[in-house]
Amino acid sequence: RIAPPWDAATTWPTLKPTTPFGQLPLLKWDDEVICQSMACARFIAREVGLAGTSSMESAQVDEIIDVIQDLINAGVKLFFAKDEAGMKNHAEVTVPTALGQLEKKLASRGGQYFVGNNFTWADLHTFMYVNDLPSKSVLDGFPKLANLVERVANIPNIKKWVETRPVTNM
Repeated sequence: RIAPPWDAATTWPTLKPTTPFGQLPLLKWDDEVICQSMACARFIAREVGLAGTSSMESAQVDEIIDVIQDLINAGVKLFFAKDEAGMKNHAEVTVPTALGQLEKKLASRGGQYFVGNNFTWADLHTFMYVNDLPSKSVLDGFPKLANLVERVANIPNIKKWVETRPVTNM
């Protein structure tokens, strides 16, 4: 684990010039280094069997991942632009609209998991996103999503990680 750039104990200034793209994260797997957070996540999901069992399921997983990533990227952009009106619209309109669309997709696929009636990283990524929202009340109108998030939160290894992970400013 590398301390973030804003941490006084960071080794980032020394490490940065040695990285392929001058940024984190990096995943070292055997003798290979993979860059970009989503490339790392997709790789790990495939390696541990959480990316779907067919090309179609993999595409369905990616569909959900990309919806969540669009929400994350839009929110981050607004946050760093200090766009208060944009952030308010994002929280009050964009996020609930997307959650409604995800609720419909979840229902159309059986209501338990987003893909193939099995836990995938689409479910995990959705949990991560919702878990990091300032208010969980945004799920009040989306019972299937709320149920999914609760079930993922209670997976023992995930529950333990959430309870013991390092606290950061982000």
